[in-house]
Amino acid sequence: MRFLTLAEILEIHRDQISRYGGTSGIREMELLKSALGIPMATYRGKFLHTDVYEMAAAYLFHLVRDRPFLDGNKRVGAVAALVFLLLNGHDLDAPEDGFAEMVLAVAKGAIGKTEVTVFIRRWNRTGDTHGVCPL
Repeated sequence: MRFLTLAEILEIHRDQISRYGGTSGIREMELLKSALGIPMATYRGKFLHTDVYEMAAAYLFHLVRDRPFLDGNKRVGAVAALVFLLLNGHDLDAPEDGFAEMVLAVAKGAIGKTEVTVFIRRWNRTGDTHGVCPL
């Protein structure tokens, strides 16, 4: 399993702020480190998030809900989940508006990590990563 590094998440944040605007910077580094550690957390040698879908959902959910950045948390969480999937041989074939609605629902507290996992599983496209990953 290929997990995202702090440097990669910071690059995603820089890219999103550069492309779409907002305030650059980290609001709380410990929240960021925590959000990055959750997808790869283990107990007695076993991942707590048992597959790539749960791990991608964990990136999205915790980066969006924990709001470690001054701005762009929803964008960073969404892109982090997508990049993680690509790095691990998966892609999403979800409609953009449906994906955006799901991310907004996470931010509002309307859905939890389980619902994000269901969404990602539903729209997964294994092995078709278009040959490109931004990292």
